[in-house]
Amino acid sequence: MSLTYISHPLSSVRKAKSWFAAHVHMWRFGNHGRRHFKKDSHYDLQQVTAGFANRTDEASDDTPLLERICAAYNKAESEPHSMLGAYLASESVRRLRQGSLSPSIRMLIEHDTVALGKMYRNFYRDPCSAGLLAAPQGMSNAYFGPQIRDIYRHFYLSHVLYRLDYWKYLTGDRFSLKDLAGSGIGNPFGVVIDGTHIAVGAEYSHYCAKRVADLVDRFCIPHSTVAEIGGGFGAIAYYLLRDQRPLTYFNFDIPERIALSSYHLMKAFPHLTFLLYGEKPLTQNTLSEVDIALLPISALAAMQNASIDITFSSNGVLTLSAGAMTECLQRIAAITRQSVLYVTNQASSELIGKQLGEGANALTLTDRRTSGWHSHKISGAGVGGAAALAHSALVEQTFSRKPAVDHSAVNVQVLAAREGAQGA
Repeated sequence: MSLTYISHPLSSVRKAKSWFAAHVHMWRFGNHGRRHFKKDSHYDLQQVTAGFANRTDEASDDTPLLERICAAYNKAESEPHSMLGAYLASESVRRLRQGSLSPSIRMLIEHDTVALGKMYRNFYRDPCSAGLLAAPQGMSNAYFGPQIRDIYRHFYLSHVLYRLDYWKYLTGDRFSLKDLAGSGIGNPFGVVIDGTHIAVGAEYSHYCAKRVADLVDRFCIPHSTVAEIGGGFGAIAYYLLRDQRPLTYFNFDIPERIALSSYHLMKAFPHLTFLLYGEKPLTQNTLSEVDIALLPISALAAMQNASIDITFSSNGVLTLSAGAMTECLQRIAAITRQSVLYVTNQASSELIGKQLGEGANALTLTDRRTSGWHSHKISGAGVGGAAALAHSALVEQTFSRKPAVDHSAVNVQVLAAREGAQGA
């Protein structure tokens, strides 16, 4: 006898209301963008269709690379974690690992390189990138189907053009759209403008890479070491490594994301030397011989003090418990020789600053800026107004081992969406 699941009427009503509200918002935002960009030659819906076209690379045989990734993953999972391993035990990460990441975890454990390769070649659109990438508004069927309806194309194109304007504003219009071209690995989706495929989030990743690069240049370090905490699949690292040489890059994250970033970056930079966890001891001599080290977050405990010039993170420790966050930030302060650049929301910025400014390895806040990447007009995420902008603002804080050379007061800059110049 077969059983048929019948949903509760109230649940169906709630889902219908949520669907309707999301579509009303998308329609309104899309219409707003269409009016705002009506004289912009880049407002062409076909650019969205081209940007979401399937780009899966079916020809590659990545078996040796994937075997190496599986070996490193299982090594990281087999060893007892320090207290920093609480990163894995946090509720949000636990739900992620038991849900969207569980298929990739099984493949990594079983060394199923055939299935894992198929998954990673599509990681922009596959659940293995959960928490990092997703279809706009979570509507996979609407955007990844055979045809994208105009309501969705208007919404996404408006979202992208606002973010590109904001990227140009924050970077002083120093770069062209060609600078946002990505690696093309993992079947990325986005828009194609003037022949350049601009993947989702490329403008933010490029901006963050340039912020890190500016710190490297500020300290005039001949060969710098840069560590990223919670580097995801390597979106920011890609632009940093592509444009800023020479340097040694470290990424510390949960093992599943380290596995994904290993695939992305090793495919993007086959000429560079990589170290994955367990391949060699984490000594200063070993680390000095590689270009890129991709390590589980627990490996922070093995890093020597003052071994990293610049440490960067965008919300990299917010999923930690209070105790683990304290230890992680203390380790970040200890291993950093020059500066830490931490990007987070307004609510978390004071806590992060307090933790990095205390203890034997305390750092001094030398620069604080707010930016509007998550504001309604830049992200399309909600309704506008000054209150909404303040609530959604990101805070970029730079902490240094020594005060700035001119000993000036902390530089506070408000780099938000140009509310006055761009009509709501």
